Amino acid sequence: MMAAALTQDINQLTANSLPEERADGGDVARLAEMCRIALVGGSGERESMAMDDQTAARIAALAVRVRLTGPSARAFAAGGRTVPPALARTLDGARARAMVSNGRVMALARIAFPLLDRAGIPAMAFKGPFQHRLLHGDPFFCRAADLDLLVAREHFDAALAALAAQGFVRREGTSAWWTTALGEVHLVHPEGGVIDLHHRLQQPGCPPPRDLAGFLAGAQREALGGTSIAVPTHAQAVLVSALNFTKEFAHRRPSARYAYDVAAGLIGMGEARRRAFAALAMRQRLTGTVALAAALCERVFGIALPLASPLAAAALPDWAAREALLAMVFDPENPATPWPRRRAVLWAMCSGAAGRHKAAEFTREAARMIGSEALRRAAPEGV
Repeated sequence: MMAAALTQDINQLTANSLPEERADGGDVARLAEMCRIALVGGSGERESMAMDDQTAARIAALAVRVRLTGPSARAFAAGGRTVPPALARTLDGARARAMVSNGRVMALARIAFPLLDRAGIPAMAFKGPFQHRLLHGDPFFCRAADLDLLVAREHFDAALAALAAQGFVRREGTSAWWTTALGEVHLVHPEGGVIDLHHRLQQPGCPPPRDLAGFLAGAQREALGGTSIAVPTHAQAVLVSALNFTKEFAHRRPSARYAYDVAAGLIGMGEARRRAFAALAMRQRLTGTVALAAALCERVFGIALPLASPLAAAALPDWAAREALLAMVFDPENPATPWPRRRAVLWAMCSGAAGRHKAAEFTREAARMIGSEALRRAAPEGV
């Protein structure tokens, strides 16, 4: 039944998604507190940072799984405390892997942008080390697996052709569901490296931006090893983080690292940037997404986030009690995680008061999600 995507409230796991060891609720709460310390400092440091070797090993494994090793390291630095050896080894290893992986992503950007520029195709590198640098001041803050490039829908085929001429090939098994519903395709280079080419910034089931051309037109250029590349503005990077967070949350995938991005991005804004961010969210008709993302981040990390008027964090529904929310964000695939119905999450993301505008947006996005599910089921098996 296609409507199951909206009504399902039981978390079903696939065989490969079940980790060997489930996250312990106490460890999740401790890691969330470490993220709070990394974001804003303050009290609570002694209780959160003091841990025996066994606890440190568990926290290390959890931080790697949810890609929050960067905040873990920053929390100890903020508290002026020594990192336990078991955790220190893991953080050092994660940092080394991020430097290798993100360095490869930046090398891909140096290949891709000259090609697309020569073809007259505007593009933006909107995630990975470029986003990390904008939000955290560190391009190696978190490991990025591939280069995410955004182009306009009308330039998508031309961009594919330009990259194919350089040796990039579509990942085997790519279906119409990927290219049409999700709006992306993975391109693999024979010598290594993957470009994830997008013509959308949001998946079905979540309200998308209304003006992708505006995203591309508003990009800023920077030099990378003598190559000019286009990256988001700070406001765009935070909005993309909110889109990523709500997308992963709505689709029941680990979203804690995106929540941290949202929180860090909002905290790092001055008044002028807050106003620019509010204007961007309103122009893209994503005030509902931002309001929900901010409210969830505030509850997950126990902080208050600054938003310029008329933006404000949403009043969270009953299903977002903190203990339940921590499980949803850090351990979504656990069968015990108490998920609300998908339609309740979608309703919370829609913009406006509970009137005709919000209902119209909900209906439109619900239809888009059902259409995506129909296309996915029609795709070849295993894709």
